[in-house]
Amino acid sequence: MLRTFFRCAALVAAAIAGAGTAGAQPLATVILGSKAMFAGEIRAVALQQTRRAPSVVAFGMVLDPGPLISLSAQIAAARGKLASTQAVTALKRSEAARAADLYRTRHNISQAAFQAAQSQLLVAQAAQASAQAQLGELLARARTDWGAKLGLAAASGTAPLPELERGAEQIVEVSLPLGQSLPPASIDPRASTPDGKRVALRLVGRAPRAVAGVAGPSLYYLMATQDSAPIGTPLTVALSGHGTVAGVLIPASAVVWHDGQALVYRQSAPGTFVPVAVPTLTRAGGGYFLAEGGDAALQPGQRIVVSGAALVFSASQSPPGATKTRAAKPEDDD
Repeated sequence: MLRTFFRCAALVAAAIAGAGTAGAQPLATVILGSKAMFAGEIRAVALQQTRRAPSVVAFGMVLDPGPLISLSAQIAAARGKLASTQAVTALKRSEAARAADLYRTRHNISQAAFQAAQSQLLVAQAAQASAQAQLGELLARARTDWGAKLGLAAASGTAPLPELERGAEQIVEVSLPLGQSLPPASIDPRASTPDGKRVALRLVGRAPRAVAGVAGPSLYYLMATQDSAPIGTPLTVALSGHGTVAGVLIPASAVVWHDGQALVYRQSAPGTFVPVAVPTLTRAGGGYFLAEGGDAALQPGQRIVVSGAALVFSASQSPPGATKTRAAKPEDDD
């Protein structure tokens, strides 16, 4: 029995021997015998049609809340300064009125004292106007830099500002690529960190400006402490829309990566496997969703390799003569 196993294993080794570095040779259609497939545990299954809500892949980033917290503190200080100048103005207005009464009706003060009281009132009014303008500029900056809801939080000190100050929540900005529009429903997005950790996001509102280098519309979300990530952490976010679209679910075990591009191997005949590029995959559960369309690379009913895909990929990279293969582009049909 052991000798039989080793003979089968040798067939697989021969099928993948001489594999070159990724990208060194064009990927090839792989032809394997039944013994090699058995030894390598290579298995293909038929794709099943499924339906799911349409989604748009967006780019998320954990933001530094420091500027928003600092802006809120500046607004609070500006409000205090305005209140102080208003109090001084009220006092100087009363003094100026009393001086005018004493000077014009009773002549109990000099003209110089009367004019000094009027001047002090004008100075107080100018200081109040300056404080009012400073507060208005800060409030406008809060709206233009952080949007309506976060801007209001900065202006009033209401939620989520206290949570951000004590580190209970973080701000995440989610941006779409240029040319994409926000789906109608973006309340409960599916988000994950680079290491695959799922995080929960809670919608705050529309961001007032596009992110440099992305140029698509953006949204602000809040992320709770239990899902916290360092500032600057990129997130992959799938925003769901209304309705459903048809497509196929591809197991994660079926996907291999070549030069940064996702590939699967479609069985075009018994023992024959064609590399197929699938650039528009969307994460779904333990695998990926590929929407159907006129240019869809895979269709329901077609069989793809779900076990042993790495072995087939290695054989697909082999130089000419190393295996029984024929050259094929990743998107070629059989």
